[in-house]
Order: sequence, then structure tokens, then C-alpha cells
Amino acid sequence: MGIEYHLRFTASDAIDVAEVLRRHPEAREIAPPSLRFEFGSAGEGWPQATVQVEAGGVYFCDHCGGSGRALLGEVVARLVSAFGTVTVEEL
Repeated sequence: MGIEYHLRFTASDAIDVAEVLRRHPEAREIAPPSLRFEFGSAGEGWPQATVQVEAGGVYFCDHCGGSGRALLGEVVARLVSAFGTVTVEEL
């Protein structure tokens, strides 16, 4: 649980999106081929953020345990660099 977002953009396929996320220094991929990533550590085994690749973009959850909002900005910047315009929608 935390602050949830949909990040929408146009990518050729989910594997391309996962490749961009894998390049982030704090990304840990969870049980491939789920295309789910955890970022940072908020203590007690919780990540600062979770990202799930979905059709048309990604789901991002800031678990409110540290720098989740900064991670959101970093992820958006990487996606913009790779795919162009990214729309951020808070859920």
C-alpha cells in the first residue's frame, strides 16, 4: 500500500520497458518474467517503491518509506528519455 500511479506512454513492447527499468541502479527484478521491480529499501524488508510493467505503461507504488517520490521522478525521466511523453496519473 502507498501512493499509487499509472505512468502511460507508448512503447513497442513490455520487454523494452523492463530493459529501461533494469538499468536503474536501485532496481531489483522480482521473479522474472513477472516484469515487476522493487526500488530502494524502506526497512524491514519493504521497498521504497514497486513498479509493475503493464499494457500501455507501468503501475508505480510509492510505499512512503523514504525517497519514493524521488524514485518516481527518476523512473519518469528514464521513461521519457526512452519513449517520449509520459502521462502520470495518481490513483
